[in-house]
Amino acid sequence: MLNTDGQYRLVFCTNTELHYGALLKGLNEIAFIGKTISESRTDTYSERAANIPVNSGVDKAREYCVGESFLSSITFMGCSPYIELEPPEQLLATDTANFCFIRVSTTSQTNMAYHEEQFELLKTIPRCKHCRKIISDWPLKAQSLNTTSNNNRLTCPNCDVVLTRNDLDWRKASGVGNVFVEVLNVYLQEAVPTDAFLLQLEMITSSTWQYFYTDSNIKTKLLDSV
Repeated sequence: MLNTDGQYRLVFCTNTELHYGALLKGLNEIAFIGKTISESRTDTYSERAANIPVNSGVDKAREYCVGESFLSSITFMGCSPYIELEPPEQLLATDTANFCFIRVSTTSQTNMAYHEEQFELLKTIPRCKHCRKIISDWPLKAQSLNTTSNNNRLTCPNCDVVLTRNDLDWRKASGVGNVFVEVLNVYLQEAVPTDAFLLQLEMITSSTWQYFYTDSNIKTKLLDSV
């Protein structure tokens, strides 16, 4: 996998039993993804999607150039933003990827948090979906979500309801699922998915998708470790 340390990204996530190959086929059919990075460049890039470490939490991951419909699926805000969409001619797997590309990953379990074991580092603190209040003492409470003795739950300090990861409104700073589609190298909230694209994702997977943004302050352990 390409080196994506410290890169901004837009991430889509969902819980679905859809076959990984069917998801890739669907994304290809709507032209959101193009060729794999290894297909589009010289053989200096070695794709390691079939050799993912067992402890990474990721079953399968592939990286793609953007497809023909990408710019009609994602609206870029701001004054004439410049987005590099093509990989360089020479690209090593260890190189830092400074162009926009797409990574599609699946995990071995549902309700996997994107920022697994790093919740306390989130700058945007989630809300309880029941009382709609921000979780106070978040760094301390966040530890409960990774504690198996607590069944990966925390108690809302405002309404005393016991919360799972799905009971939190992550406020577009993180997400939970077993499928993740990352758009790498887009600035926070600069890239906004269109309603039509979100509908296409739902039709491909028969599942509702969420999306969020994450920045260079957090190295995403779940997906950057592959």
